[in-house]
Amino acid sequence: MHDLVSKDVFDRLPERYRRRAREISSRVGEIGALLIPCKPIAIRDAALRLCGQLRPQPEIKIEEFADEFRRACSDLPEWAISEATNDYLAGRVENHTGQFMPTCAEFARHAREIVRPFAAERAGLRNEAERLFTRAEDDRRRELIAIEHADPAVKDRVRKLVLEARVGAPVISTDHRHSSIDPETQTKLDALKKPLVEAPSRIAQSRIAKGRQS
Repeated sequence: MHDLVSKDVFDRLPERYRRRAREISSRVGEIGALLIPCKPIAIRDAALRLCGQLRPQPEIKIEEFADEFRRACSDLPEWAISEATNDYLAGRVENHTGQFMPTCAEFARHAREIVRPFAAERAGLRNEAERLFTRAEDDRRRELIAIEHADPAVKDRVRKLVLEARVGAPVISTDHRHSSIDPETQTKLDALKKPLVEAPSRIAQSRIAKGRQS
């Protein structure tokens, strides 16, 4: 996202989009700092804390476990490893009995679940940043089209093109009346229509009207 900060890229965005682009860039930078992989010493400290409180898995060599644990957690940030260690030691991990040490895969999976919301937010912000440039380009095209449509020369050219396209085309009448019926037939049809008889009013028969008369 560092490319969003550079001036030449910002200049491609309209002013109304630049503020949001800077906000996105700043937040992505914050998340990037949170997700920096930890140093090996942080992984070692987490393993020692787990070994000090939980029993090792049966038939597991501690040296092999240490190597696999370091590889499984090498791309995780230090704070996520620490939070995952605290969750295991406090019994906050589902399906963990709190007796044996978790496997390397189980621990790394839980730590990644802690990191997942931040990674998802960063991916969403990147998508939004890309849409900002798409929206800006769409706005630019609409402005160019509006300017072109307002040009008298363009209007005159379009009018001439329409006239040329209509040369030799059949004229379509806009009169939607049934012209196939002659006046004499229309008179006969009108004579067959039943006259509208207005229904007598029943207001006088209502309870309110009778009550007033009494």
